[in-house]
Amino acid sequence: MAPMGGRMLRTLTGSIACLVLAATAHAQTPPVEAFGRLPMVSSVEISPDGSRLAIALQQNGAAGLRVFDLAQGRNTYGAAMDDGDQLRSVGWADDGRVSYLLSHAYQPNEVLPMGMRFRGSPRRVEYYRNGVVEIATGNARVLSTNPEEPWADQGARLVAPIEGDPGYARMIGQAPGARNHSTIYRVNLTSGRVHDVPPVGVHSDTLGFVLDEQGGVAARVDANRQSNRWSVHVYDGERPRLLLEGTSRTGAPISVPGLLADGRLAAIDEDAEGNLEVLYAIDRASGAREVLFAAEGVDVGGAIVDPWTRRVVGVGWTVEEYEQHFFDADLEAARVALKNAFPDGVISLVSWSRDRRRVIAYGERGLDGGAYFVFTPADRGLRQIAYRYPELASATQGDRQAMTYPARDGVRIPAYLTLPPQAEGAAPPPLVVLVHGGPGNGSRDTMEFDWWAAFLASRGYAVLQPNFRGSGGYGSTWERAGWGQWGGLMQTDVEDGVAALIRSRMVDGARACIVGASYGGYAALAGATLTPDRYRCAASIAGVSDLNAMLLQEAAETRRDSIASDYWRLSIGDRQADRDRIRAASPVNLADRVRIPILLVHGTDDTIVPIDHSQRMRRALQAAGNDVRFVELRGDDHWLSDEGTRVQMLRELETFLGQHLAAAAP
Repeated sequence: MAPMGGRMLRTLTGSIACLVLAATAHAQTPPVEAFGRLPMVSSVEISPDGSRLAIALQQNGAAGLRVFDLAQGRNTYGAAMDDGDQLRSVGWADDGRVSYLLSHAYQPNEVLPMGMRFRGSPRRVEYYRNGVVEIATGNARVLSTNPEEPWADQGARLVAPIEGDPGYARMIGQAPGARNHSTIYRVNLTSGRVHDVPPVGVHSDTLGFVLDEQGGVAARVDANRQSNRWSVHVYDGERPRLLLEGTSRTGAPISVPGLLADGRLAAIDEDAEGNLEVLYAIDRASGAREVLFAAEGVDVGGAIVDPWTRRVVGVGWTVEEYEQHFFDADLEAARVALKNAFPDGVISLVSWSRDRRRVIAYGERGLDGGAYFVFTPADRGLRQIAYRYPELASATQGDRQAMTYPARDGVRIPAYLTLPPQAEGAAPPPLVVLVHGGPGNGSRDTMEFDWWAAFLASRGYAVLQPNFRGSGGYGSTWERAGWGQWGGLMQTDVEDGVAALIRSRMVDGARACIVGASYGGYAALAGATLTPDRYRCAASIAGVSDLNAMLLQEAAETRRDSIASDYWRLSIGDRQADRDRIRAASPVNLADRVRIPILLVHGTDDTIVPIDHSQRMRRALQAAGNDVRFVELRGDDHWLSDEGTRVQMLRELETFLGQHLAAAAP
């Protein structure tokens, strides 16, 4: 599809696979493809009337959208994505239309408006579009706020269904002719025709809106990039009124996910101590706030919003497993009943019909990779829809457990350890330290199934995943302890986990490798350069090698005074004031310290960490005479969204670790 035109889904012909996808038994170690494949089913959403399911899935290496009729017991619609398209999410615009979000990586000159200069360093830009498909006719349509300038749709959000306005939706996107602020559009779901309906008071600082069931504006959120001051206005009829205001170090406002059932505004903000994020209920008349929910020792992970009314009906958080609580009595009763119906695993609500008579749930049992279910609260019936990783569901893969260990200053670091299947009395396995990305903004590891860790454990490695200081989810004090600590405290917290496992004699300390992607890729390279004697090898996937270049890229792409640029200056450091420290913590400048083999893997279409980071690191390592292997993943992005190249990455990692850690077969 040409970027300036309308993207269409390709209708599938021939037989369509049945809904329930069974597990495949594996007496031996599952193949690489069983882990590297994209989840066979990545999303399941139920229609408002509860009669049909929209399913995003992968089959034979291609992304597709299916609609399954629960009454007829069969698929009634199927479509495949165009080559290069990534199906990011599915939902329902109304009972007869499925909504979807696509992305595609393009060269900047293919999609950017004429005259807009792209100053970032990636070779690609990730372009997102909203669309709907009418199930009865199969007609698919991309929705645009500005057909003459499609780039205006970048970041636009589709809001549907809208009560009292059948056949129409709302889109929140860039104001006409604007680059930096938002407005609201009314969109005809059949024709795609659109016109803007800007609320009173919208201006250059406007970031977003809270809409009610009828598509009316309940609140507006503004943030000034220069002063870092934010504000929340509520609307009494058509007139806005200032309700809340404040400042933040990055200019990011508090999160306002929607209205509560009683009409109060829901907001996520720090608690009275300024540490953990909690869910507040805010009176729209007086601004008085009440703590509606706080999780013990961790941040509230997010509000749960009803897809049909857009009212906040619950809250989710993670201690080790993901947990939920609902303020809606029917949904809370369904959650409790669902948990009782799934006693041998962890399960949560994903979506539900408008009348709450049918619920979609996601559950995991051990390392089975997870599955989706249909639950009927009335009779406690639980019906499996599909496994995400069918080949892994019945495989024996070892054990995953939560743990803590002491850092060198005595602070306990939470972590997860995945152990391989081992015979009683076997020698301790070699260790792979798998460092998560981020590092902050909610980024952390959990007990949920992790395809990287499961794959490595299946190959005989113990896998440590530390939530070092700087990780998200444990409060602002924990996260901010990592600010300015790339290569410092965040790195030593990881090293201390290795030392703790060696002391416990659970792993073979002489055979340890550090591996990670994105920030984790940086941590792997930092481990090889800052502590060259700690590890036997290091593997960086889409990793940052030059901190100064990362700061330059963010400033070029989002403006130096943007929320994103402010965040990265706090996280990494200031290019001028912290110049020496930034240079000393950048692996690309320290290649002569490396004494272990390095694996570099990077996607050509990475728009977050450009492939230039790995290319320059390879050249620096080669110039220093080091053992380095560089693998370019053609056409893949930062998130390893392509199945073929994801499998390629795992094969490379398996070979690399086998060469340098010599793991025994499980």
